[in-house]
Amino acid sequence: MKKRKLAILSIPICLAAASCMKPLNVVPVEFKSAQFVFSDSGRAELFINNAYTDLPADVHNSFNWLDGNAMLASATDEAMHVSTNKTVPSAAQRMSAGNWNPSNMKYWRAGDGAGEIGSWMKYGGYHGNRKANTAIKNLHLLPSTVTDRFRNRMMGEALFLRALHHWFLFQRWGGIPIVDRSFEASEDVLIPRNSVKSVVDFIVRDCDAAFALLPEEPYYEPNEVGRADRGSCLALKAKILLYAASPLYNRAGADSLTAYTTPVADRWAIAAKAAQDVVDLNWYTLYKPGTNGQTNYASFFNAWGAGTTNRELIFARLRTPNRETENDNFPAGFTNARGGTCPSQDLVDAYEMADGTLFSWNNPTHAAAPYANRDPRFYASIIYNGARYNPFAGQNNYTFQIYTGGVNASGNAKTETGYYLNKFMDYANVNPAQGSGNTYHNWVYFRYAEVLLNLAEAGNEAGGPTYTAPGTPNGLTPVQALNLVRERAGMPSVETALASRGVALNQSTLRDFIRNERRIELAFEDHRYFDVRRWMTIETMPKFIRGVEITRNGDGTFTYDPTVQVEQKLFEKKHYFFPIPQIEMNRNPQMRQNPDWQ
Repeated sequence: MKKRKLAILSIPICLAAASCMKPLNVVPVEFKSAQFVFSDSGRAELFINNAYTDLPADVHNSFNWLDGNAMLASATDEAMHVSTNKTVPSAAQRMSAGNWNPSNMKYWRAGDGAGEIGSWMKYGGYHGNRKANTAIKNLHLLPSTVTDRFRNRMMGEALFLRALHHWFLFQRWGGIPIVDRSFEASEDVLIPRNSVKSVVDFIVRDCDAAFALLPEEPYYEPNEVGRADRGSCLALKAKILLYAASPLYNRAGADSLTAYTTPVADRWAIAAKAAQDVVDLNWYTLYKPGTNGQTNYASFFNAWGAGTTNRELIFARLRTPNRETENDNFPAGFTNARGGTCPSQDLVDAYEMADGTLFSWNNPTHAAAPYANRDPRFYASIIYNGARYNPFAGQNNYTFQIYTGGVNASGNAKTETGYYLNKFMDYANVNPAQGSGNTYHNWVYFRYAEVLLNLAEAGNEAGGPTYTAPGTPNGLTPVQALNLVRERAGMPSVETALASRGVALNQSTLRDFIRNERRIELAFEDHRYFDVRRWMTIETMPKFIRGVEITRNGDGTFTYDPTVQVEQKLFEKKHYFFPIPQIEMNRNPQMRQNPDWQ
């Protein structure tokens, strides 16, 4: 059985498989010499443990990381953020409206130390990268009595974390300054940005180096589960190479800080091979505790605890039980409701029918009962009018009333879109109305389903639906990779779905299919914002997201108007990349701002 859990509480830190043992108090290296920290294996390991605490999910126990308790999904066409505070817009609302710039944006709900923009310093930035570099520089001080496995594992983890922090920076800003060493106080740290090519190559090299050092088998020991392993390295490598091959980065005529400038088609094949390498590791499988697609999908995000085997997790932040995500997205109609992340009609319409055909409001049967017979992932992700739960937040057989005048469509926290978020939630065991109950939450950085989707996309772009990566005799085709993801959810195969629509299977139709599959499978997991940018499809997307207005008729039926525009999603070409924080521009004369940001 393969489990992954790294309980990171800050310094002092504790590691345990299911519970936290008595912590060992350790003074951070900032206040003790490197010799003191790294000459002792226990202190060195605790320093590495602490290096994990600067990743984005450590902003807060809730998945609503952004300022104003919002999700990044609400800055996309996935959702709209609804807050009970109507006077101060959330970060997602400011991003949607285009009201952000290098000087005025507070992004995280906690301070990041650099103009509050993105993760330039903290939560996926240079602060955590400094810790990784400090370890890389000083791990040679480990005593000779430690095993080679321990020594190599420490260095492998540090290299992976350095690559991961550079990845988070790259994902938001493109070419960023590569910081590959621990600077001395007397050194010049005002360094320029590196090209996209240089950053991608650097991340790949660190992933390869970490892979070579990390153990050849999965982790089983309580003090190791949850750490970066070989699969983590391969998953990160596959993801950065997928981005590198995508249109935003692999295009002609762009600045080297935002693209390769010389497009090369073979980058797709390289990305496909990297994703296939994760599959070939044979460590992972999709989480399927039963035969019900909705339950399989929904339970994955809370699947941790005694007796649970979740081999879909590759690298994740696994928290002790809490109810913060439920609190931040609690629907109207209950005490302590906050509204939170309210899915858009645009996303709802993207979910297929259960037989693989497309949903259409022009189909009278669909329009009369728009929530019947949909993809099981719809029910696992979206709370809709008429949805029934037993129990829900302490109430049995609860049915949602999101029609005009309904109990769940009234009050300060009411949805503007006609929907509430169900994904990640466990309202059967958590009751925010009473402040009771807790559940496990897994924030996933890399999971096997995403790897399969990455493989499908890269393989299709490299050679079409039947392509397999060279040198892999058991390689998956794009269609086979997609079918694994869909089968877990209880959806028909790609071939069946396209045939039912009367659509031929070819590279173009499969491209559209893959992109919609990513939209559904990875909804609210911080993929959509970046996907539509790397595909460069965002420029042609609707400028407003839609909600639904529901009227309850006298005979108990409902009439739906899905054309209501609820929030503008302003996109300008400068929004392909985040702006460099103005504080960084002011203190570093070698820093160049991203295009069109002033």
